[in-house]
Parts: sequence; structure tokens; C-alpha cells
Amino acid sequence: MAWFLNPALTRFRTEVDSRWPRRDKTSDGTIGDRAHQATDSDHNPDKDGSVDAWDMDVNGVDVQQVINAALRHESIQYVIYNRRITSRSWGLGSWRAYDGVNPHTGHVHFNTRPSHENSTKPWFAEEDDMTPAQAKQLEVDAWRLDALTFGADSIRSGPRKGEAMWMVRTVKAIANAVSQVDEQVAAQLKKDLAAIDAAVAANRAETAQVDEQVVERLGAVATPEEQARLLRAVLGDRAKEVGLLLAQG
Repeated sequence: MAWFLNPALTRFRTEVDSRWPRRDKTSDGTIGDRAHQATDSDHNPDKDGSVDAWDMDVNGVDVQQVINAALRHESIQYVIYNRRITSRSWGLGSWRAYDGVNPHTGHVHFNTRPSHENSTKPWFAEEDDMTPAQAKQLEVDAWRLDALTFGADSIRSGPRKGEAMWMVRTVKAIANAVSQVDEQVAAQLKKDLAAIDAAVAANRAETAQVDEQVVERLGAVATPEEQARLLRAVLGDRAKEVGLLLAQG
């Protein structure tokens, strides 16, 4: 059976190559050599023919950025680099001493778990493309969100970056949703305002008709007393004020 690097790691390698097209690949590795074949290594093809480990040369890449991307990914089982190992078994990101024959100083070993070897999820995230200033601002936001969520004591112990980053993304998603809701609210307000304007216009038309009727009625009233009585009925509390203005004329 022909061997192949599993889809998840193939995508990982492609994304790394795209970011660092001139990187050194001398120490890259996939399928194991004879020494690996004599051991229980994920560099050896499994039953379906897939190789579930990839070694990446450390030259010409931002090693820490690549490792960070790997530790966030759902498919990673463990990572070995520079005499240290971190594993999903005890918590990715928690490093322990590695005393294997190969110290892994010239390359980083990435190993995937069988259940996620076909993952198509991207490896690099939005913050990987940030400038140093943007990354620093995100770190500050993470501290603030961490303190607000977990209390002031978290400031002394340091931010829970994974949870804080998740909160930053969540806040962004909420803000986007709110902006869309605002557009819907604005559209509804426009409809409501249009209805109000129509009602006011209709009221003005109706008032104008009443005013015409009042003028006609006043003209038909014979005595000033009757005219005054009608004006008081129409003007209410303002009848006296209007009367004074008429007297001045």
C-alpha cells in the first residue's frame, strides 16, 4: 500500500510553505527511515496508509508562531521541540522534558491524533497575521477581559490567553451581530417615522378643514358675544391671549 501524509498535516505543511516560501526543508520529514520502521512510530504508515507525523525544519520560519498554531488545532496530539514535549494527554501548552535519542533541536515534530487526521480546519488564525502593535493590543484586551471575567486576582497570575482570546473573538462576533441588529432597528425606525409623518400630515389636513369650518361659522354668527363664545370653545385657555392681541390691532 502506498503511504501518504495525512490530510490535516498536509494542509499544515502547505500553510507553512505559503507563509515562508523560502524556508529550509533540509530537516523536514514524513515517512520514517529504517530506524523508525523498527519502532512504534507515527512516522510509519498506519493501517490506512497515512503517516500521522511531520517534522518541520526550524530554519527560515517563525518557530514559535508555527507551534502556537499547532497547539490551537484540533488534530494535534503532541509536539516535540528542543528537548521538550507537550501532549494533549496532559494538556497542550504544558511542556515537559523530553529525553529521547533525538533532541529535536533542528526540527519540530508534530503528531496528530487518528480521530482528527482528516481535519480540514485551517491551522493559522487571525492573530497570526497581526503586526506587533496589533498583537500587543490584543494582549492588552486579553488582560482586561480576563480581569473582568475571572476577577482581579487573575491579573497577578497572568491572563488565561486561550480563554481570553476566545472571549475577544466572541466579543467581535457579538459586535458584528449587534451592528446587524442596529441596521434592522434603524430600518424599523424609518418605517415608524414615516408612519408618524403620514399621521401628522393627515392631522394637519384635518385641522385645516376644521379651521375653515370655524371661519365660516364665525362669519355666520351675528353678534360679537356669540363670536367670542365660539372662539373660547375653539381656543380654550388661549382665548384670552388671542383676544388681547386682537385688541392691540
